[in-house]
Amino acid sequence: MTISKTFPILAGLALIVALAAPAAQAQDKPRSGGILTWFDYGDPGRLDVHAESPLVVQQATAGVYSGVLHYDPADPSKVVGDLAERWTVSPDGKTYTFHLRKGVKWHDGEPFSAADVKASFDRILNPEFQSPKCGASLKPMVAGVEMLDANTVQFKLKFPAAPFLPSLASAWCRVAAKHILAKYGDLNQPEAQIGTGPFKFKKYERGSVIEWEKNPNYFIPGLPYLDGVKQFILVGGPTQVAAAKAGKIMLWDAWPPMRKTQADELARARQDVDIYQASINTIFLIYLNSKKPPFDNPDLRRAVNLAIDRQELVAKALEGAGVPCGILDPKLSGEFALPLEEVNKVPGCRQPKDQDIAEAKKLVEKHHPNGVDIEVAVRSVGNYVDRAQLVIAQLRKVGIRGTLKTHESAAGYAAWGKGDFTLIATQDRAMDINDPSGVFHIAYTTEGGSNYGRMSDPKVDELAERALKESNKDKRKQAYWELQRYILTRGDTATVAVAWVEGWFFKDKKLQGYKPGLTTYDNNTFMKVWLSQ
Repeated sequence: MTISKTFPILAGLALIVALAAPAAQAQDKPRSGGILTWFDYGDPGRLDVHAESPLVVQQATAGVYSGVLHYDPADPSKVVGDLAERWTVSPDGKTYTFHLRKGVKWHDGEPFSAADVKASFDRILNPEFQSPKCGASLKPMVAGVEMLDANTVQFKLKFPAAPFLPSLASAWCRVAAKHILAKYGDLNQPEAQIGTGPFKFKKYERGSVIEWEKNPNYFIPGLPYLDGVKQFILVGGPTQVAAAKAGKIMLWDAWPPMRKTQADELARARQDVDIYQASINTIFLIYLNSKKPPFDNPDLRRAVNLAIDRQELVAKALEGAGVPCGILDPKLSGEFALPLEEVNKVPGCRQPKDQDIAEAKKLVEKHHPNGVDIEVAVRSVGNYVDRAQLVIAQLRKVGIRGTLKTHESAAGYAAWGKGDFTLIATQDRAMDINDPSGVFHIAYTTEGGSNYGRMSDPKVDELAERALKESNKDKRKQAYWELQRYILTRGDTATVAVAWVEGWFFKDKKLQGYKPGLTTYDNNTFMKVWLSQ
């Protein structure tokens, strides 16, 4: 059957707006010109969107590349064609055929074709290639990709999968040029940032700025409106808030969100911004290295799961803007999330904490009568160091004494990927799609793209695969409930769910045509954004 050019997805649960929404303002007629100023929370270092997972990598390249599909800039609740003009799906739901735009050029003038799509996804789907975002999402579903002709490509699925189209539309699943991959071997360097998107990659000065410039040969006539985008690299909340107050940046829609006190501070300083509260489909996690002492011992992992006071972390580190304990957030995943009434009775989440702390102390004393000393690692971004200090204080109550080790952002990710840590005190993970499958294939399954704790549980893998394959909504809900119950009641997971993060954001009132995406950075190509006078 033929599929329309739009694919609606679950939107009502994905964005919680408590203050003035940025789209509520009357918009002028689109006009060309101007530079949008934005910020990155740290240096991306490597720029390979297929091989990296830091959000700054996605942010640095978001407007440079196009996807087969993407989220509609005018209505982020819909998946629409990007490089694909239309697509069809076989009656058994396992074969998707995409008919691609003709006449599209890469930024270096070379012609785009289906060969580029095949080369990109052969790379992403290669079992030997670590693709922690797009690959982690697609590998469980996609068997292979075939080029039928220069303008037609076919994806073969292992089974009918509802999350396939939203996953393919993710900003992490962009199409790279076959000739660029052949020339450079990867997409890490600035000179390899050759896309088909609305903007060309202009400059990357480490520790300073990333710039895009308008692509005059973009395949949609008349777009983009902006002459360019400038992203300042601003490390640390005080630096970011100071830049916002001074008018240096026009948009704060990215991680980390502002806390309420920071939003209030900005509101006192500027009257030309719309400030709004939203969920960013991001979960705050603590990781335990299950392959190294002491957390190769399930009793010590259980002790940490018991000792962590999620409610206190939300109250103090997030100023109350978060949903503690749940592996899925009911605000985002609706009925697929295990009810919080049940979650909050589970050891580790129940309040008051006295019983959990007593049990955790016994587990630690059983193996370490005098307590145990560990290194607690964290990346020096956002308020991670403040969060880590709270985590260290909580663990000290049960005899686990932590010494803090901080990493620069990219160096931290490199250490996590190599397993060079004992405990990661805080690491937010943004979802790639608004589907309950996302968090499990990112952080909990054996092959999860961000399963930094390296814990492998065949039952978790089996339950996650069964839920992903299930097409009946009620049965799928029950499968995800069973999976959440299993992880929570097992109690010794190496991926500790602390909370789903919420916060405050702003946009300059001059910024028009902008609508936040349902997942972080999915709508930041800025192709239809303009600046009013």
